Amino acid sequence: MTPTKIPDEIFPITTFISDLPTSLTPQSLPSSSENGPVSGRLVIVGDVHGMRKSLEELLDKVGFDKQKGDHLILAGDLVNKGSDSPGVVDLAIKLGASAVRGNHDNAVLNAAAEIKATRDDLLPSGGLTGSPALPETREANMPGHTIQDSEVPDKDASATTGASRKHSVATYTTAMALSTRQLNWLAALPLILRVKLPPNLTSSFGDTLIVVHAGLVPGIPLEAQDPHAIMHMRSLVRTPDDESEFKPAETFGEEGWAMEWDRWQGKLASKTTVIFGHDAKRRLQLGRYTIGLDSACLYGHRLSALVIMGCDGEIKHQIIQVECADEPVLPTG
Repeated sequence: MTPTKIPDEIFPITTFISDLPTSLTPQSLPSSSENGPVSGRLVIVGDVHGMRKSLEELLDKVGFDKQKGDHLILAGDLVNKGSDSPGVVDLAIKLGASAVRGNHDNAVLNAAAEIKATRDDLLPSGGLTGSPALPETREANMPGHTIQDSEVPDKDASATTGASRKHSVATYTTAMALSTRQLNWLAALPLILRVKLPPNLTSSFGDTLIVVHAGLVPGIPLEAQDPHAIMHMRSLVRTPDDESEFKPAETFGEEGWAMEWDRWQGKLASKTTVIFGHDAKRRLQLGRYTIGLDSACLYGHRLSALVIMGCDGEIKHQIIQVECADEPVLPTG
């Protein structure tokens, strides 16, 4: 009998839904220049997973320029598994990026809190400073730092201690590599980022863009969406009692949740397009009202960006990709 998977614990959420300031949304610009408008763009990037070199190459190819009004949005899983998670977070902070929390970001936050709890059990009272939930990592950003077994909960610990190793070694290593400032930045990310498009611009996206890491369930208000599903779902299953209702599932299913979202949006007067990541197996997904940007850069494939701009009274967009520039990791299954 296959054991039931225990859902990952959700690290405390400070902001569930965040609205992108209207000053950062694309405005209509004349296309009089030879190369067209290059300012005021939204650049939404799929799962980076600590692959800083790949992110830098993608932004270079896009011609990203914060000084000209470009704004970066990261669709979750900024960190973990790749070689430079601290560098990715530092770059996001430097560029004033927006982002949403992914399942790997969430796991790293939980691992960091777990490490702090373990240290607090081993050290005298007052031995640590910093956030009450996250560790002050003195080792952060030091070249060659690797996690020590004594610094994480023992996977074979007894039930009386309450300690158990809940995450992979890679996740604990990432948690140790991030500074308190970087962890706090991750912890403050919303699960949903809403972008209300200017009503005076024609848009194939509809009225609103939503950025989440994994997905949304059609027919459920944003405020009522399940936080775990937002970070983990890949498909939908029909509820036994009502075939018209759906429940989120982490399995791949016959088709991704995005297909049903597209069908549902087609019935509505006011359309909402969802930009997401998480689903590396399906790679780049270009639906009618859904765009999946996880193109498996982590595994040596591509990193993808959706570039959105206002031009001559309408919202235009394009997909820009680069090949992985970092050392890839092997898929775990």
